[in-house]
Amino acid sequence: MATLKDVARAAGVSVMSVSNVLNGTGRFSAGMSERVLRAVEEVGYAGPDPAAASLRRGRTGTLGVVLPTALENAFGDPDAVPFLKGVARTFQRRATTMTLLALPPSAGPLRRWDAEPPERVARGPLAALERAVVDAVLLYSVEEDHPGLDVVARRALPVLAVDSPGPRVGRERFGGAWAGFVTVDDHGGALAAARHLLERGHRRAVVLVDRLLLQPRLGPVPWHRALATTSAIVRARLTGYRDAWTGAGLPLEDLLVIECGTLDPAAGRAAVAELLAAPGAAPGAVLALSDSLAHGAVEAALAAGLRVPEDLAVVGYDDSVEAVRAPVPLTTVHQPTVLKGETAASLLLDHRTAPAGGEPPVRQLPTRLVIRAST
Repeated sequence: MATLKDVARAAGVSVMSVSNVLNGTGRFSAGMSERVLRAVEEVGYAGPDPAAASLRRGRTGTLGVVLPTALENAFGDPDAVPFLKGVARTFQRRATTMTLLALPPSAGPLRRWDAEPPERVARGPLAALERAVVDAVLLYSVEEDHPGLDVVARRALPVLAVDSPGPRVGRERFGGAWAGFVTVDDHGGALAAARHLLERGHRRAVVLVDRLLLQPRLGPVPWHRALATTSAIVRARLTGYRDAWTGAGLPLEDLLVIECGTLDPAAGRAAVAELLAAPGAAPGAVLALSDSLAHGAVEAALAAGLRVPEDLAVVGYDDSVEAVRAPVPLTTVHQPTVLKGETAASLLLDHRTAPAGGEPPVRQLPTRLVIRAST
């Protein structure tokens, strides 16, 4: 394999001159540049070894993006895909590459809330996070109790979080490595969604959430336990729903929280189907923390012979592409997910070149309610 010395010998110049020409540094004449580039072709020099160059610089040029799900699921996640598009667009524009890393929840069967779940997390993703060759880490919606945060903290790499963990936990866990926080106005979005239902006369509703803790459960959850969630994004949305309900003078007993275990529409469908089949009066509306769970709720209602929205109104969250394409177009809370990815990536890249000190940035992007046929 040809080396810089081979290029220098063929061009009749020093190794330093070759390096200056190829890196665009220092001073050199047009004639020298032409000789060096011709010699590169003659000897077949392919460029410096990336690993060796990284060791010399102390930097790889690669940032880690940590997702709260298995990687094979991330590419079908209607929220993660546009977020990653925004991150990738910014990284590419600024000549940075990324490594995707997974921190999925528990490795075990889902349990109902009346049974203790297995307290275990797959070791493989934690080991991958320990070994990943990256300069900094972007955490996307990772629970505040995930052991993966300890792995990141031990590595002392710059860390920027999106949605979760929140700023308080981030500063406590990562100290001087904390690079900032990006989110959307989840409380305001949820508040608007719940008020929308209240304005239409609904007084009993159900809230669908995928999971509240690192270890997901199934079934109805008391409000005091729901608000103890270790996801900052879920906590903000639940608080928005609650504030709208109590602000209208209504009891929280008429706003039931159900944990579905996953974001899969089938999970939302199963939860609502069970609720509709139970004795007693069924709620007239659903507030889902994601569009995917909302789609499942609509499917369950239609399968039970109900009309949407006349018999069951449904509001989602995120305004994914499928929200408008659904058989019943979905009322939902829009968030600028691509912009969120772009903003987070830019802040993390800026942090790497910023002088030490200063308060890490916090960015909150706006949300808005989009009203469609499901309400």
